[in-house]
Amino acid sequence: MARLKKTEHDAAISASGKQVDSQELKQIKEQFSDEQKYNFTTAINALHQFRDITKNYRKSIATFDKEQLIGYLKNIGSNENNLRNLSWYMFYRSQIYRRIILYNACMFELNARSIIPKYSLTQNNNDKQILRSYYDTAAMLDNMSLPVNFLKIFITCFTQDVFYGVAYYNDDGLYIMPLPPEYCKLVGQFTNGDFAYAFNMMYFSGANQDLLDYWGEPFTTMYKEYLKDTINNRWMLMPEKYTACFKHNVEDWMVIVPPFSGLLNDIIALEDTKNVQAIADEQDIYKMIYLSMETLGKTIDDWKVDPDILIEYFDRMCEDAIPDYTSAAIVPGKLDTISFDDNKNADINKVSNATKNVLNNSGGAQLLNSQAIQGTTGLLAAIKLDTKMAISSLLPQVQGWLNRFLGYYLNDPSRVKFFEVSHFTKSDLRKELLENATYSLPTKLAVNVLSGFSELETLALNHFEEDILGLGDILTSPLQSSHTTSNVGDEDLKKDPEELTDDGEKSRQKRDRSNG
Repeated sequence: MARLKKTEHDAAISASGKQVDSQELKQIKEQFSDEQKYNFTTAINALHQFRDITKNYRKSIATFDKEQLIGYLKNIGSNENNLRNLSWYMFYRSQIYRRIILYNACMFELNARSIIPKYSLTQNNNDKQILRSYYDTAAMLDNMSLPVNFLKIFITCFTQDVFYGVAYYNDDGLYIMPLPPEYCKLVGQFTNGDFAYAFNMMYFSGANQDLLDYWGEPFTTMYKEYLKDTINNRWMLMPEKYTACFKHNVEDWMVIVPPFSGLLNDIIALEDTKNVQAIADEQDIYKMIYLSMETLGKTIDDWKVDPDILIEYFDRMCEDAIPDYTSAAIVPGKLDTISFDDNKNADINKVSNATKNVLNNSGGAQLLNSQAIQGTTGLLAAIKLDTKMAISSLLPQVQGWLNRFLGYYLNDPSRVKFFEVSHFTKSDLRKELLENATYSLPTKLAVNVLSGFSELETLALNHFEEDILGLGDILTSPLQSSHTTSNVGDEDLKKDPEELTDDGEKSRQKRDRSNG
């Protein structure tokens, strides 16, 4: 964080040699000039600090087993916290469960959008006002970094069903701070689709009270109201401007359960199988060497070799020659070894089959088990199905929240519409929009958005290339595409190389030879 001058906080530390508290800092700040105060405020506002780094904050994750899970699933309504904690535990414990969660959470393409300004068919439209609305909305979207901010939200929703957060926005961008779910409670739903919740103000009692100095509004105002009536104001409704709450299971907002709770039993079974396999792997390389102490047969202690000499040499062999995972013993009998690798192949198959069962029962994430998909047609169908399963409930909520949120910071925002695509399917939509462009439909900006450029980036590059560099006049011919050139005879020749049929490829080669 760049600073032009030393801040009051730095001065306080260097003068006293120790960290100052908020009250002392306030007194020191009042002694500084207006310019220094401005620099101090600018520096603090540029840093989204939400905790005291001098204190330790630990988040413990408990372990679970099958018996506990069965008990939780028998009464889902009263085991919200237990199921949520179990899901978080398996997210960090099981690589398969983590891959399923991340596969679905990373399916969203929040840069695939269209900004639609207000337009009236019955009244006169103010072009300057429409242009200003479009620009303000596009500029704010570029500043919000939606993909980064919402990835953690989607991970939380797929792991524990509901994300409770507080949204902060300024010229530096957007930050959405997650709140502890055990102190949050759903209370309703906005007309746009996202959810409203209340926060338990007892969270700031005791060790967490110092967080009020870091979190600021709206918590300071809410806490003051709580202190007026600690019984009736224990649960305070989060103000709409700050609310960022999304729920995956939208069919019943009274029931909160991890979306993949039905997989938890299979996940635990898979991890148990892996543990058994780990033991089997150790046994596979483990050997035991035993040495017989033979007798001459006349009496019990009539040894062929003096036991003291035998044990001395045997101990020396054990110290110098026996590797790890090998043990030794002296027993009556002959020299031999014992191995424990009889069921190795069977155990490996158990792990493989258990992994396939988890992926097959997930109801999505089919690409993670791609061996079960046959042919290109099946692959494309699986991709579309996975996309629909992942984004269908959360994407409309994000769109509703965003349009509501824009209204708090812009006087006349345009409406934002997200395309229902993923990283795997957006190229198909881009081709469709290119085809629509041939009929003069307004898809130019949307096409470039799907290519990875925002609306303002597209307009800026177009102005730079066309009006400043004049590349449209210099490079027009090489950049012509099948969407703008005339029909050359064979309709198949217009297609991209990967789309050509065999006859189309032959026709193109024949044309190239004749032109060459």
